[in-house]
Amino acid sequence: MWSLAKHPAADLGTGDVAELLDIHPSTVKRWFDSPRMAVTTGGHRRIPLDLVLDVARERDRRVYLHGFGSQAVHVWRAMQALEHGDPGPACEALVHWLRTRRSHLIGRFLWHVAARGADPDPGVLDGVFGGFMKRVGDGWERGELRIADERAASREAGEAVGRLLAAADGDAGEPDPGRPTAVVGTVEPEQHVLGSQLVRLLLLRRGWNVEHLGAGVPIPEILATQRALDASLVCISFTPPAVAADVLRFVEAAGELADPEQPFSLVLGGNALRDVEVSGRDGAFADLVALGTLAALGDWLDDRG
Repeated sequence: MWSLAKHPAADLGTGDVAELLDIHPSTVKRWFDSPRMAVTTGGHRRIPLDLVLDVARERDRRVYLHGFGSQAVHVWRAMQALEHGDPGPACEALVHWLRTRRSHLIGRFLWHVAARGADPDPGVLDGVFGGFMKRVGDGWERGELRIADERAASREAGEAVGRLLAAADGDAGEPDPGRPTAVVGTVEPEQHVLGSQLVRLLLLRRGWNVEHLGAGVPIPEILATQRALDASLVCISFTPPAVAADVLRFVEAAGELADPEQPFSLVLGGNALRDVEVSGRDGAFADLVALGTLAALGDWLDDRG
């Protein structure tokens, strides 16, 4: 069963507190003079996270952790783990909140994780968004989570991505004929759009015009859109219960409908791509690749220049 390990209260160093509150380390020393603080054998201060948040509130310095109440310590630990490339604690916390009917914390945390910095990190999106939804799917298959849980997870993740897309669309402005164009979506009967929306976000942030077709699109419509927009890239997401045979059928059908006068690269992604071999089937396309992660897509785009 899913569980969130119980941790003792987190103690922060002076540098951690300064970064969290956006203040100078000397200010930390002035603000925090309490018997609740510990001092290491090396003479370094360790300040309990709950004390940090209390003092920040008293001094009218709102930080993101204030929005997580009693779960702030788990959020802090998850964020520290992410800094070291480990999304496990973040996914563990997200599933815990789902099981304990605190789904509002899921959206809040996902938004904070993805909105840090100028652009979302594809590796973080893979590890946190992708890792969380995979755990939800696995939990549902084992009977540990309900359909309502899966829908709540999809809703919160989708709303967080929607906010990111709104910002990216605003930055991108109107389609620019000087930029390359991509068509993104899923094939019928697929109804999950989170993966394709994340691809859309990645492409927008890299300066592409993007036509997102949504979920469950007939193959002829996808190819017709590619021709109408003269798109140089088509990205299609496949998630279970789709299987390798579904992916290969799409490749064959798309190859038959592709116009050799308007060549394009076809990129396939999603959790259903395990054990799918597409090499040798790329004669109808400028390029045909199966990529398991957003980070891999980002690298592929970089290699193309």
